[in-house]
Amino acid sequence: MKTQWNKRQEPISERLRDSQEILQVVENKTMMLNEITGDTALVSDVFEVSQDEDSIKEGYSVDEDRWVEYITTIDGPKEDFSVDLDDAGWIWHDELEIK
Repeated sequence: MKTQWNKRQEPISERLRDSQEILQVVENKTMMLNEITGDTALVSDVFEVSQDEDSIKEGYSVDEDRWVEYITTIDGPKEDFSVDLDDAGWIWHDELEIK
């Protein structure tokens, strides 16, 4: 059985806060796993989003600072903020370890 070694609250967002990690994730088409649904996905692109006064007024939070485009095995191409991916149960496939 595999378990997540990264016990941080937001494994997807935490990793994407580093610009070098963003480059590696995109260049390697890094895989994610949703432990809740069992779905897997490949990250195709990541964008840094700058929140300003207007976006905050529109209801966006400062945590919504990374936009991720990814391709799932079940639903095909999708996109979302990284914090929403964390909330939905996505983790990095390469951060799993066999127990």
